[in-house]
Amino acid sequence: MAELARIETVVVLQTVELLSSCSAEQILGISAITHQSLFPAGEVIYREGDPADALYFVVRGSVRVKPSNDEERLLGPGETFGATEILSGRLRSGSATVEKETLVLAIEAEDFFDLLANNIEIVKALFRQLLERNLQGEGGLA
Repeated sequence: MAELARIETVVVLQTVELLSSCSAEQILGISAITHQSLFPAGEVIYREGDPADALYFVVRGSVRVKPSNDEERLLGPGETFGATEILSGRLRSGSATVEKETLVLAIEAEDFFDLLANNIEIVKALFRQLLERNLQGEGGLA
């Protein structure tokens, strides 16, 4: 799988539900702190109890996420995982394993919080999206 150009990264992030309340300018700022990772099938991205050091956006491929107390889910392009623990400050509450070769955009927790600390508009956009999801009964994030 070829690496994404910066404009492709922006286009991918614009399709992510978690970021759907963000403006194009905000997405551009978020894209600046992402890095791409390519995982082969079967690789474990994180295990229950690992530090929550990044959140991920699936670009291509699929990842099986198994929270400790929930049903596992197969996530594909445009879906996010690892966000709950980042936002809550907890250790990983489940595992994420690559189902088939997968390209993800990742944001390190420290970079994410630095961005949020310096951009209240992104914080507001994320809160709007999280509240909308909860009001629609979709619950939390993977």
